[in-house]
Amino acid sequence: MLAVVISVSILIGLLLKNVYKGEWVEFAAFVTGVVGVYLVAVEHIINWPVGLVNVSIYAWVFYKGGLPADMTLQFFYFAVGIQGWYFWAHGGDQKASLKISRIPPMWWAYIAGIIGVGTAIYVPIIRHYQGASPFVDSILTVTSIVAQLLINAKKIENWILWIIVDVAYIPLYVSRHLYSTAYLYAIFLLLAVFGLVGWIKAYRAETSIAGA
Repeated sequence: MLAVVISVSILIGLLLKNVYKGEWVEFAAFVTGVVGVYLVAVEHIINWPVGLVNVSIYAWVFYKGGLPADMTLQFFYFAVGIQGWYFWAHGGDQKASLKISRIPPMWWAYIAGIIGVGTAIYVPIIRHYQGASPFVDSILTVTSIVAQLLINAKKIENWILWIIVDVAYIPLYVSRHLYSTAYLYAIFLLLAVFGLVGWIKAYRAETSIAGA
């Protein structure tokens, strides 16, 4: 299945590059992005090195696209990508691989508070650097940070946040003429739904085995 995902992402990336006259760097970001998120959805630990390459490429893409919050977010992703790689490999019981779990319902109140405070801090910073869409860019940046931390901890609810983020990012990138990236986030949206369903099934299977 991985070979199919790689092949299809390359074909779609080449098509988008030719249609929108995009740069090769955005094509590379597109392919590594699709493959990386797919690997997260199927719980493959190799998603982390693929993701490190992807965020490095996107730091440049977003810099050129006038989205400073998204650019700085890539540096954060790189740092937590290294952390997440370690957590997935050794963050479980007795340093075993980490298992999928859920957050307590009360955590949603904390998450909402963190996103609100983080957005309030980020907006004036983005305005100072004359970012394209200060409020939207800031709230999506902070929400993405929270979602990534939940991925590191293998919490199912990360996919809910990613679905929200992906839906909002698509029109933002269209407005910045990053058409390949907008299509990428449409694919991310489908992969997030796929990941949510897959992780719920895996969690239920692990829970039933543990309770047997």
